[in-house]
Amino acid sequence: MISGRLFVRPRRLLADRKGAAAIEFAILALPLFMMIFAIIEVSLMFFINSALDASVHKISRMVRTGEVASSKITLADFKTRICNDMLFSFGCSGNLLVKVNVLSDLSSATSANPIDKSGNLVVTETFDIGKGSDYVLVQAFLPWKTVANFFSLSSAKLSDGRYLLGSSALFRNEPF
Repeated sequence: MISGRLFVRPRRLLADRKGAAAIEFAILALPLFMMIFAIIEVSLMFFINSALDASVHKISRMVRTGEVASSKITLADFKTRICNDMLFSFGCSGNLLVKVNVLSDLSSATSANPIDKSGNLVVTETFDIGKGSDYVLVQAFLPWKTVANFFSLSSAKLSDGRYLLGSSALFRNEPF
């Protein structure tokens, strides 16, 4: 004989509210965690970009004051100093691209377009620090691989899926 307890009437089943909170959490957990990870990703990207910007400005000051010229610092040394100055550089030393160009005047200052139409990174590194009283534009580009790829629908990325973080500093060299 089968017990009546095994077969629960549908009305009783619908009236039972035990476990409703767990089911509601299960339904909302995926969007909640996606939003949390997206916030963490954007925050981390912003932090690295801010660190890159601060480092580029700090190390560019060495160009402006003539310290780079007197110390005969090379492009590789310049890039290493930028990466070492960043807190949590996350692969900066192997990926950082730098352009240092002398400008004839401020009206000729234009930012390099580092990405071509097909999404490839096309930066030709240069290191011309100029001489005293020259206008100098320092640009640094750092390809950034996302930790959690939640932004795959964005068009602001390279063809390989990485984003490009950038920083620039425009100044006039001090007479040296």
